[in-house]
Amino acid sequence: MIKKTLALLALAVVTTTAQAGTSAPSGKGVIAPTIEPESSISYSNISLSKQYASGNLSLGGPSGQKIDLDLDGVALAIEYSPVNNLYVALGGSYNEIEASANIGPFSQSINLGDYWTANAGIGGYIPLTGNIHFVTELGANYADFLNQDNAWGIYVTPHLRASFGKFETHLGATYNSNDFASTEWNAFLRLIYAATPELDLFVTGSLGLSSANPVQDVDGVSAGLRYKF
Repeated sequence: MIKKTLALLALAVVTTTAQAGTSAPSGKGVIAPTIEPESSISYSNISLSKQYASGNLSLGGPSGQKIDLDLDGVALAIEYSPVNNLYVALGGSYNEIEASANIGPFSQSINLGDYWTANAGIGGYIPLTGNIHFVTELGANYADFLNQDNAWGIYVTPHLRASFGKFETHLGATYNSNDFASTEWNAFLRLIYAATPELDLFVTGSLGLSSANPVQDVDGVSAGLRYKF
């Protein structure tokens, strides 16, 4: 009886081994580990852009006369992320301001001069999903008008950043307390396309939301290049 039992056990082992060698496992019931893909949203980059904006300057009075303003210039910005979820930001811009007004049947334009800005801040981001981040940047802003008047202020920029394949987009708003800022509140949308793994092309549109300052309804557009490092 014992010999028969041992013989049956040996036959079962041989049969099982033969089946394992001739057929692949189905994999049913096996859960493969998932790896979260690395986000393609950039926080270490340098960008250079050409920018244009227009608005108007209210002269007050009962007539409510306004002067049209055009700003034409360039901007440079740097972001660097030394650790996850944090980055530092530096930037500056230069613009020439031209004013035009209708005086009776005539239209007159005059170059008002140079307008410089600079900013330095710290930003933080929280991933909402693998490709969507909530970002807030806070810092100091400096503005100089005509090389004569200048002021400092605080800015904060809450926004969303999202990446979809070769595209990245930024959508949000900026508050700036600087008295010489072109607008106190503005909304912005930036669209970025990855032409190469390191070089991006982008366009940005901004919409002035504040009318409390003498300068009102300042809307702008810019286009440029961004290098990721």
